[in-house]
Amino acid sequence: MKRKLFSIISVLLSSLYLTAQTSQEAFELSTSNIFGSARYTSMGGAFGSLGGDLSSISDNPAGAAVFLFPEVGVSFEVNFNNSISNGDTSNSPVKGSYSDLNQFGLVFSLNNSDDGPFKKINFGFNIQKIQDFKNNINTVSSRNIGLDQFFLNNAQGIFLDDIMTRDNETIDDLYDFLGTNYGYSAQQAFLGFNAYIIDPVSNESKNNSYFSTASYDQVNHDFYLDKSGDHRKYSFTLSTQYKDNLYLGLNLNSHQLNKHEITDLTESNYLSDSNIDFIRFNNDVLTYGRGFSAQIGMIAKVKNNLRIGLSYQSPTKLNLTEESMQFLISDNLFEGSLVTDVVDPQVINTSKYKLTIPSKTSISASLIIKSKGLISFEYSSKNYSNINFTANKNSYLRNLNQELSSNYKPASIYKLGAELNQNQLSFRAGYYSEESSMKNADNSHSGITFGVGYDFNNGSILGVSLISSNINLNNSLSSSGINDYFDTNTKRTSITASYNFKL
Repeated sequence: MKRKLFSIISVLLSSLYLTAQTSQEAFELSTSNIFGSARYTSMGGAFGSLGGDLSSISDNPAGAAVFLFPEVGVSFEVNFNNSISNGDTSNSPVKGSYSDLNQFGLVFSLNNSDDGPFKKINFGFNIQKIQDFKNNINTVSSRNIGLDQFFLNNAQGIFLDDIMTRDNETIDDLYDFLGTNYGYSAQQAFLGFNAYIIDPVSNESKNNSYFSTASYDQVNHDFYLDKSGDHRKYSFTLSTQYKDNLYLGLNLNSHQLNKHEITDLTESNYLSDSNIDFIRFNNDVLTYGRGFSAQIGMIAKVKNNLRIGLSYQSPTKLNLTEESMQFLISDNLFEGSLVTDVVDPQVINTSKYKLTIPSKTSISASLIIKSKGLISFEYSSKNYSNINFTANKNSYLRNLNQELSSNYKPASIYKLGAELNQNQLSFRAGYYSEESSMKNADNSHSGITFGVGYDFNNGSILGVSLISSNINLNNSLSSSGINDYFDTNTKRTSITASYNFKL
């Protein structure tokens, strides 16, 4: 008999053929932070009007024209994370550390021997990490809504006949069939039914109504999140110096994104008459892809000691692939005894989608104090409500775009940096801050930065920086089935070492 599936919920939400993209995921993929060379990071990234640093090219391509000689540089970082979730039953910080090669770049300079207005043309290439997804979060809490409601909501309207295995059909076969032909909601209904968390109102094949077998007043949730991966930008730069006071530049950027997220939610504390005694729900999601953006920028010398900068980065167009796996475990009553049911389809769900990251506009100014040092400031604006999934005829993605537009807003980014030169030594400090982009929650981040550099007077420079940052996140349990939120604060300490040398 040909399988049939009709889900009122699925029709309304149009979630067929998709895994569970969320607004939170879209936001995380759209963010950036302070990474790069030791000099750049130690001054809070305030290089929009300075240039002359390989990492500055990623912010303002005109900065490549400031270089007088060809140069190569590489940066290595070590990070220490300490994350704690607020408002939990148990607040235990989760610590972690890791290292990474976060930047490599080079610039070639071609001087114009003619007497024309363009003094030189510089070509640059820079690879730079712009976001690091690595983090571990644990939250323990009590809630009045359980995982049974997630599976129940997905199952209502789905025919019982479609989520029951046939002769010679395995769990893997049916789970894969449902995902390929009917989508995410059908798969979740299948998991909940086979773990005995939900039961049909009747055993007729055309039954499409279900009820929960769990009974509780408050359930205890222990949620663990393990994230890894990063977003890197490959900038190909063309820049020029016009006369003595103007630098112009263009970046063509290739983006590479990789994010791996594992969520594990356990649920307990059911009433004595409950058929369910324990649930564990695990989701493993890998998101990867590439994208493109472009940047234009200028730096002008207003006076000998004053510079201003202006840059614009276009929206970033990402083509992403999402691969996911799930398993569900339940302890439930069977003929008066507790039994454990494991529903673990060894199937990788794959979906492809397009995401647009909003543009960013920056304006900056710097004061050069002869050879003694400098002070620099940069202001940027990015409208996160313009995050956009390419929806075409998909109403689920259109609704998700509306959710992004309603819940997010423009955010201002401030960067301040200073440098003091003492012979071959340079002492640096800075501060950066990005406002919250959520209308009703706090996802702001900020940091203070310090650093030192040493010029060997042979064309090579060694630099070290320290960043102490404070990152606020509004996290959702929705990827694990509960439409609830909790706040997390991550304190990250980053140490970067850079080595640059002129060719």
